[in-house]
Amino acid sequence: MKFAMKSIVAATAFVAMGVASAATVTVTADGTTVSNGFTATGSGALTFSDNLVGALTLGNVTVGAFGTGATWDAATNTVTAKMSTISYESTTGKVTQVVTSGGATQTMAASTTLKADGGSGQVGNLDVRFNADGSASVYGTITGTSNKGVAVNFSDVLFTVAAADVSGATSWTNAAGTYNTTLSNVAITSAGFTALAKVFGLTAGGLGYISLQGAAANFGTINSSIVVSKAVGAVPEPSTYALMGLGLVGMGLVARRRAK
Repeated sequence: MKFAMKSIVAATAFVAMGVASAATVTVTADGTTVSNGFTATGSGALTFSDNLVGALTLGNVTVGAFGTGATWDAATNTVTAKMSTISYESTTGKVTQVVTSGGATQTMAASTTLKADGGSGQVGNLDVRFNADGSASVYGTITGTSNKGVAVNFSDVLFTVAAADVSGATSWTNAAGTYNTTLSNVAITSAGFTALAKVFGLTAGGLGYISLQGAAANFGTINSSIVVSKAVGAVPEPSTYALMGLGLVGMGLVARRRAK
């Protein structure tokens, strides 16, 4: 029986070690999914830079929001979207990925002065991935159609952020609280810029294209806010304990049989 007990202890320790060394833990940010006894909710907000606001104003671009819970604040030029998932390293608590759902709608009328055919699209569904060097790669989508019928369906790295421009909380300390992170000088990638220019039907070298290009190095600032709360009633059901007990008994019987 001693052999059986040792096997049970060893197996239990092995399982515990496997859980502790898990690379990442993903939490559904809806306030109901439990992770280590906590729940999480959150939102991400992109505030347009002055250069981008100037370019959109020049093009008479109308901005709104798309997606459940997403909002557009014209007074602050900020689009806010709800977080859908948050991922972090189980051992260090470092946040590795934050995904939002929704974003901004942008519609531009045709303009001969700006050399723009005009068009309408949606920009958003940001997926912020923190890199090992502290920088961030922001994946996203741009979908829409220019007034000339050119369809765009972009889904890739949309923005990049240097490590020096990432500030605030980037780790979860396994405690309830509000964790705010700021990503400044959000730069649009060349592929992302090309996709957006196609949606607006901008002619390279035209006034509209040049104006938007002037905002490429700083499209704005992303502010994320994650609220972590202690889960209520996150206690295993009695049936769960019963199954665990049966599992341990079964392991003990197998180990004892092998010992004989």
